[in-house]
Amino acid sequence: MSTFSTAITGLKAYQTDLGVIGNNIANANTTGYKASRAQFSDLLVQTLQGATPPSGGTGGIDPKQIGAGVIVGGIQNIQTQGAIEPTGRSSDLAIQGEGFFVLSNGEGQIYTRVGTFELDATGNLVDSGTGLKVQGIDKGDISIPVGSNKAKATTAVELAGNLDASAVDDPQTLTKDETALDTSFFVIDSLGGKHEISIQFTKPSASAATWNYSVSAVSGSGETPSFTGPTSGSFTFAVSGADTGKVDMSTITGPGSAGGFFSFNPGNAAASGQSVAIDFSYITGFAALSNVSMKQQDGLPPGSLSSFNVGADGKVNGVYSNGLVTVIDTLKMASFSNPAGLLRLANGQFGETPNSGVAQMGAAGTGGRGTIVAGALEQSNVDLGTELVNLIIAQRGYESNAQVIKVANDIQQTTLNLLR
Repeated sequence: MSTFSTAITGLKAYQTDLGVIGNNIANANTTGYKASRAQFSDLLVQTLQGATPPSGGTGGIDPKQIGAGVIVGGIQNIQTQGAIEPTGRSSDLAIQGEGFFVLSNGEGQIYTRVGTFELDATGNLVDSGTGLKVQGIDKGDISIPVGSNKAKATTAVELAGNLDASAVDDPQTLTKDETALDTSFFVIDSLGGKHEISIQFTKPSASAATWNYSVSAVSGSGETPSFTGPTSGSFTFAVSGADTGKVDMSTITGPGSAGGFFSFNPGNAAASGQSVAIDFSYITGFAALSNVSMKQQDGLPPGSLSSFNVGADGKVNGVYSNGLVTVIDTLKMASFSNPAGLLRLANGQFGETPNSGVAQMGAAGTGGRGTIVAGALEQSNVDLGTELVNLIIAQRGYESNAQVIKVANDIQQTTLNLLR
């Protein structure tokens, strides 16, 4: 009778194996799916006779044992990398390497490699299949307020042009001083407002290569902008060597010197004490017409958040219509000492178990965690060829165990026939 029970354990084990293989084949095209593998083990071993040691002129005798069947000792999660396939959808994310995205269901954390993310009605970045919120390192739930406005205050201005090295004041031109040049540029305050700033260059000596400068705020629209602290200084042009005609940066005095800045007060509801550095290095001092203007400034007027993208380091960047790009948050990534020990959940998600180890959190590309590939998804790691071969092996194993039962039944029938 033991033959029947042994063969039945084989039928059960191979039936489980067929279920595992069938599930793998069914999920061959499931995004982020990780294949499973059934592992067989002896059910138990019956010892008919124990081993005996060598004695006298005879040698030892090995134990006599017979197996009692097979069980599925474990079903392993195969956490190998799946192929990365581009989708062209910026909110689709894949992980190249180790690690998991971290999701929240409001009570605990869930882990997944399925990066089919999208924005919900309130601007939260969520898993499109379950609505679980994607977690960031800085703020927890990642929220991307599309349509919100933001400006950038000016912190640096670059001026370019030429100041006439041969300029002298012509007494015949009573309304014009050739040794002075008035020009202007603009800065943007913290609220995105634009303010005109006047700057005057003067040459105190016709024979010297030194120019003085001073700035002043231009009032308008009921505002009274002003400067706090020094508003003037000087600089000298090099007259020989490779840098002839360029500003000798070491000679700059006043707020425009290295590391120095003007402190600007917009005169409205915007933040006061705005630090504005002016770069004179693009101004030359050749014997040519004086003409200086603003080359560029780094402030930006108000713009609305129109889109977002995710970098390889997991930084979620908000892109505004004015060209401003700001970091909203950084994707939280989890790694485990034994990812195969995670509890498999539905929708390509996993839960932490005592054998997976505690989740180690961090940014992409750090601590052994992989990098992010935006606009792509990780495909299933199921190898159909391998699974089909395993399917044949499992089928043969099941059939063989069924044949053992048939043979045992025939033998039992033959034994019963001896009594007739």
